[in-house]
Amino acid sequence: MPAPRPTAEQAALAELRSPTCATTTQFFAPHVLEHADGEPLVHGVLMDGDVHQVHFRPQSEDYFLVIMVLDTPDGWEVLGARASARARVALSIVSETLLAEDITRATGLEPTDAWSVGDEWTRPGFSPSRRTFTRWTLCPEGDRPGEFEDKLTRLLDLTQQAAPRIRALGDACDINVTVGYCGYAEQMWGVPIGREDLSRLAALGAGLDIDLYASGPALAGVP
Repeated sequence: MPAPRPTAEQAALAELRSPTCATTTQFFAPHVLEHADGEPLVHGVLMDGDVHQVHFRPQSEDYFLVIMVLDTPDGWEVLGARASARARVALSIVSETLLAEDITRATGLEPTDAWSVGDEWTRPGFSPSRRTFTRWTLCPEGDRPGEFEDKLTRLLDLTQQAAPRIRALGDACDINVTVGYCGYAEQMWGVPIGREDLSRLAALGAGLDIDLYASGPALAGVP
């Protein structure tokens, strides 16, 4: 009976153990990866057409490193390696007067995180205090691997039906789509927004707030 065919994850792990592509060494050699059960931890596998993109995360860094593999009749073909930013995309609604439950009721959407004005707030080393404003956040994909533009489109898909209700909160709330974009300093991509998504942002009555971060060691073999 023939041995089971390796998975995309197994093909990527084999490439890390014995690199066949120059870019694997270039990107992965300077980094120590997060591990689980003695193996580099796979944080996700995303598809780009027929290409499996296997995501790993360096220790103490917020971006991902990716091995790209293609399933062929002769087995897995390793196409190379690259970096991928951690993109966190959220709808943020802030108010000094409304409570979080007021915003939930008005939008018809459940937040992934929220606090209300007046809630008790404790921080290490500080005396307890009270929140001075409400923050209501919908961040459906969190820190999972994914390109910024794809996460933005899916967030706008999720909020499209509620757009008139969200926009109606504009007089009492500050409405923004907030982006935390943490990339590898040696390979940073852009933050493209398509025309349709720009129109949908406008329909929400939302601003766009993008925070960019870059970190990481130099690529191997690059002075």
